[in-house]
Amino acid sequence: MKKPKNFEEGMENLQTLLTQLADPATPLDKAIKLYSDTASLIDYCTTTLQKAKLEIETIDANLMQPKTLQGIDSEVKKDEEDILA
Repeated sequence: MKKPKNFEEGMENLQTLLTQLADPATPLDKAIKLYSDTASLIDYCTTTLQKAKLEIETIDANLMQPKTLQGIDSEVKKDEEDILA
């Protein structure tokens, strides 16, 4: 089975395979191949979700870090001086 282009395609392919696996008319040899392909897709989708979660956690961590205020402080002081002048 070829690797999906993205998570959504992987999930669509996974649903298709699961439907085929659930069909009692699916021959055993085909069911084994479907099972193998399903396992590969589950691995791909899980890995993709883990990477997305890590990206989100990294973004959140960056948002929570205090920003340097040097540039902001100098602009505030300049604004205060302009107001008081």
